[in-house]
Amino acid sequence: MILASVFRSTSQILLGASFALLVASCGPPPCPTTAPAGAADAAATTSAAAVATAPREFTFATTQELFTKAKLGWNLGNSLDVPEGETAWGNPRATQELMNAVAKAGFGLIRIPVTWSKHMGPAPDFTIEPSYFARVSEVIGFANTAGLYAVVNVHHDGADNFKGVEWLTLNDEQGKTTDANNAAVRERFAKVWTQIARHFAGFGEELLFESMNEIHDGYGNPDPRHFAFINELNQAFVNVVRGTGGNNAKRHLVVPGYNTNIDHTLKGFKLPADPTPKRLALSVHYYDPYLFALQAKTNTWGKGSPSPDNWGQEDFVVTQFDKLKTTFIDRGVPVFMGEYGATHQDAFADYQRYYVEYVTKAAVDRGILPVIWDNGGSGSGGEKFGLMDRGTNGVLHPALLDALKRAATSSYKLGDVAPPKPSK
Repeated sequence: MILASVFRSTSQILLGASFALLVASCGPPPCPTTAPAGAADAAATTSAAAVATAPREFTFATTQELFTKAKLGWNLGNSLDVPEGETAWGNPRATQELMNAVAKAGFGLIRIPVTWSKHMGPAPDFTIEPSYFARVSEVIGFANTAGLYAVVNVHHDGADNFKGVEWLTLNDEQGKTTDANNAAVRERFAKVWTQIARHFAGFGEELLFESMNEIHDGYGNPDPRHFAFINELNQAFVNVVRGTGGNNAKRHLVVPGYNTNIDHTLKGFKLPADPTPKRLALSVHYYDPYLFALQAKTNTWGKGSPSPDNWGQEDFVVTQFDKLKTTFIDRGVPVFMGEYGATHQDAFADYQRYYVEYVTKAAVDRGILPVIWDNGGSGSGGEKFGLMDRGTNGVLHPALLDALKRAATSSYKLGDVAPPKPSK
């Protein structure tokens, strides 16, 4: 998600010689003689369990095999992606107990959105704070100890119009698309990902990298130049990660199209060239129809339901996912549905269950890995995507979790998903 309650919603791209020189010259961040404030505390509180679990061997020949093994994923939303600090949007700090609960609930993978912008120094180095790296490493360690695969990314750094946070932007401060802005973003993107990749180079198959989140300029028809620039950044990401060596030479990677939107991706996405075969996946998100799934301005979903939206019903799900299968999966490109879901509405909870079960089942049937969005939001209404109770490590909506697991692991036809019970 771009912001919890405000923002929402195969040919090689060759980089210029100047950018190649930039990547080659991105050295490791300087080693300070005095650790930044908080670094010692972060190191001291790093969980013994997190550091004791050894990196996993790379055993899957393809990313698709890893996705098949994981079966179902969960998002640690509104935590490390919160620019002002992990707990600033109301969620508690992530713990080993939470990761254990996520694994026990039936998930095989966790997506850990990370926002880096307020934890890095100024140009020209954009040095990421060691204490922040320590915390991100700790949470990944929690996931690994619980037996989960983990995905980290560059998240709200690219949130459209998120002042003081966004730097991964398609436009300059005047709202114009310029070569100068592209060059500045490209340089910073390379330096940030070089640091991330080098820091985590020793992590094993338990860790995947995702280049960015929902990069876009508004919600109208995209400027074709923006398609091209996102493709260029994705290629830069692959080049940087693979070039840092260690386990990054064989790490599983994930890249999105414009705004992770399926139709925009089909129109403008180009798969980066990757020297490591079959370890690169496409990321998409799915919240259609958004008045129901995101905003709770409509209450029901499904063609047989009273007063549903006039689009985005069951046939639309099938059409969209069939496009992804024929265009990407059938051609050897795995698809990672890194966010999806429907917000909770107390009086219409079974419509949420029906939507989530139907979308999950349609995805799994086509080989797409579904990763449910959970922002910790309890209650009823817009943006209430909480599934796991992060205070108790329990489950907020057991029937919804049962539907997710049923869709991901049971053999039944999509048309046999139980229709929603009418609201009382």
